[in-house]
Amino acid sequence: MPTKINDDELLRYLEDHTYDETMEHFGISRMTIARIRKRNKIKFSPNKIKLAIVGIGNAASALIQGIEYYKARGNNIGLLHPILAGYHISDIEIVAAYDISEKKVGKDLSEAVFENELAHYIDLPKMNVVVEMGELLDGVIDQTRKIIKPASLNSVDIVNSLKKSEAEILLCLLPSGADKAVNFYVQKALDAGCAFINGTPSSIATNKTLARKFYNKGLPLIGDDLQDQFGATIVHKLILQQMIRQGIDIKESYALDVGGGAESLNTIHRSREIKREIKSETVSSSLNINTPIVAGTSDYVPHLKNGRNSMLWIVGRGFLGNEVILDIKIQSQDGPNGGSVLADVIRATKIALLQGEAGAINEISCYGFKHPPHGTETPEIALKMLADFVLGRKQ
Repeated sequence: MPTKINDDELLRYLEDHTYDETMEHFGISRMTIARIRKRNKIKFSPNKIKLAIVGIGNAASALIQGIEYYKARGNNIGLLHPILAGYHISDIEIVAAYDISEKKVGKDLSEAVFENELAHYIDLPKMNVVVEMGELLDGVIDQTRKIIKPASLNSVDIVNSLKKSEAEILLCLLPSGADKAVNFYVQKALDAGCAFINGTPSSIATNKTLARKFYNKGLPLIGDDLQDQFGATIVHKLILQQMIRQGIDIKESYALDVGGGAESLNTIHRSREIKREIKSETVSSSLNINTPIVAGTSDYVPHLKNGRNSMLWIVGRGFLGNEVILDIKIQSQDGPNGGSVLADVIRATKIALLQGEAGAINEISCYGFKHPPHGTETPEIALKMLADFVLGRKQ
């Protein structure tokens, strides 16, 4: 009697082996493999998505742990789209990584990701990707120097490293406010022929000059300022939209964050105003009202570490001027809150590459970022725009 094949074991093996190797290893036919893939709702992907990451902090740690966590495909809880245009999250392959911390540089990426505040969710196999020394520039300020501990090393040749790794997308997860460093890596992506995803508030995808450079190079540019899967910005926007639909006149509102970790410290000391401007605009631009709305980071609390507390306050008036007040608190972890959105954005960027799209891609940026090139949209419109884009239907 033939041995029963474990789906998860086969699918894991198939991640790094050809169909012929898998057939021989398990003693099964190509048709059996296809049935197992279909049973697990896995479609054929043309190839891996080769990703390089600059900034191996909590967000990178969450993404990298998530890629391994969801490999078995037995549990898709937390993924916005388990399969996007035939790609699973585990089709993302990290091929290069850059940081400036002495705690991470020189280590295998599977070890370096745990030199952060983010929890250890899953053991990672050795990835054979060594974290290389990046360019320091303005990536560190006095307030974060003790936390980050920059290494006393020269930067590697980033362009050569990207080309050698065969990276096709460079994901930027540098600290908020590190404008010089972000722009440095934008140029390196252009020189190396990589698409660029800007997870920071720095004005990159919204910069028409840079967008034109990427267009001329035939490369996608995505950003700016990554949106959380379920954070204060999206909750604030959705609640206000629903209140207005219900006939509530909004009088005033704010959404303020208190967080720990290096990212919150960076925001407080050098990018609080730009973050507040972006968040406030993201919320207010989708509402046709003239109401004082403020959104942004208000304080840094070290013992929260990677945690974030968001306070929402909304005052409105309904029938007969009846006052409606919402006072809401959201508790979340920064790193994982961006993981599912990043997984979608990376896969969509791969589709953009396959379709030959270039320049600032608004359809992807509207879906995953607070400050896209052509303004924000409601989540419903942004999702439809992304779906149309993936299907090749142009706006």
